[in-house]
Amino acid sequence: MPYMTVIIPQVTNEHKDAFLGSWGTISKEMKDLPFVLGVSGGEIVAQDGALVTDFKFLQTMAFATLEDAKALKTSEWAQAQKGKYEATAAGPPLVGMFKVADFPKGAAPKAFTQFSRITISDESKHEEVRKAWEELMGILGKESWGGVSVGEGEHVGLGLVGWDSLEEAGAAMKEPKVAAAWTKYHSLGSCKDVMVKLE
Repeated sequence: MPYMTVIIPQVTNEHKDAFLGSWGTISKEMKDLPFVLGVSGGEIVAQDGALVTDFKFLQTMAFATLEDAKALKTSEWAQAQKGKYEATAAGPPLVGMFKVADFPKGAAPKAFTQFSRITISDESKHEEVRKAWEELMGILGKESWGGVSVGEGEHVGLGLVGWDSLEEAGAAMKEPKVAAAWTKYHSLGSCKDVMVKLE
């Protein structure tokens, strides 16, 4: 199974334009690295059901193995980027590493991607959480993709689902059956949901 790193850099509104202006170059350079399978990123436009007013960005990197992820972290390219980031960032980035299902082949990307992160206190609850998520996706009629965290620390599940618009997502969540399934899923752990306009 492949791996995916999810990163939320701490970029202030002051440095938004410079960051977005450099993202195209940075993402291309990352894609050209031999140990990176894929790269994506975009602005976080909503969080936990509310529109985001301050600039927030989410990026992902995919790897075939954990060794490839470590190779990137210790590469000269990554060390150079780390120095540039620290010179302007408001703080260290939020980073999560996940073991994920095989990447969907031929799936057309949606306008918005919802990243749903759930932290559970007991790893034995994983199957219950997975079933609750699948039940929610079944009611929505949506295909989803995701994985679980790797390494020491909290046990975190990650689910991704695509939407054509924010309006579609908002309307779906108002449906009684969806709302009930959503509440059930959220009752199983500590959740954080963000909507990203991936590029």
